[in-house]
Amino acid sequence: MNRHALERFLFDFDKSAALQSALRDNPEATFQGYELTAEEKAAIFAKDVATLYQWGVHPLLVRNFAGTVGVRYVAEYARRGLKP
Repeated sequence: MNRHALERFLFDFDKSAALQSALRDNPEATFQGYELTAEEKAAIFAKDVATLYQWGVHPLLVRNFAGTVGVRYVAEYARRGLKP
């Protein structure tokens, strides 16, 4: 896992309506220019915020991503037995 690349993507995603639209409309195009593994891409596409949190991604980036994609991150953490 490349946490830096993952965090860079999530930071950019938070600021870019184009990236947000791409995730919805053309997922593979979303990740162009980011050195993300297939596992990282799958977690993002699945909106798996609990896994991102477990990987050590900065909590504010996870929170912002969750809010943008409509996931209740605290509920997801609790479902996995994680504490925010």
